[in-house]
Amino acid sequence: MRVLKSEWLKLVSVRTTWYLIGAMVLLEGLTAGLTTGLGDVDDLRKGNVSTFVIGTHLATVFMFTLGALLSTNEYRHGTANSTFVVTPKRERVILAKLVVGLAIGIAGALLYIAVHAGLGLSILASRGVDVDSDLVVNGYVGVGVGLVLGCLFGVALGALLRNQVLTIIVGLVLFLLAGTVALFIGNDVGQYFPGEALLALQNDPRVDLLSQTYGGLVLAGYCVALGIAGAVLTREREIA
Repeated sequence: MRVLKSEWLKLVSVRTTWYLIGAMVLLEGLTAGLTTGLGDVDDLRKGNVSTFVIGTHLATVFMFTLGALLSTNEYRHGTANSTFVVTPKRERVILAKLVVGLAIGIAGALLYIAVHAGLGLSILASRGVDVDSDLVVNGYVGVGVGLVLGCLFGVALGALLRNQVLTIIVGLVLFLLAGTVALFIGNDVGQYFPGEALLALQNDPRVDLLSQTYGGLVLAGYCVALGIAGAVLTREREIA
């Protein structure tokens, strides 16, 4: 419990945490409001509500970055040694970071849904645009779980790589580029990359990939595998 409290305080006491969450909420809320408020009513009625629910995709980038910072800030600022002196069983520190990442990921997902749905859907209703409630709920569940797993992915990858800049670059490549490249080789390979698994989890209608459930399981599998690898390497290697 002491380790969890320490990791939580490290996260919430840094202004970058609030900047990232604030930017995510502001950007996604603004996008939802402008899209539904300024869009042509006929186009909105014809549009796919699943695409609207997903938003700009930047929310996942913000949550992934937040998770990466949670894991790598101590290495960047040289405080990792003191942390592991206080808690010699280093895997406990990694586990605590993952738990904190899970908590902040859930909080971020709930904020996203509250702002995006609260603003966007209310405007659609006021303009007489009906939406399929089942698609909306299914979409927001997928996006919310995707934000949580995106944050955990950042924590786990950061524990493995340690370097802050490298973690963010590698993560963004995996989410935004690698799977797209693999899809040119073959969908059988590309659909299992993290970015494509995320799109499947979000139930993005613009792509033909795994089912929503399998997309979530694949992405969760990445988080588990990276988290275990990060914990093992953190326990075995020297802390510079």
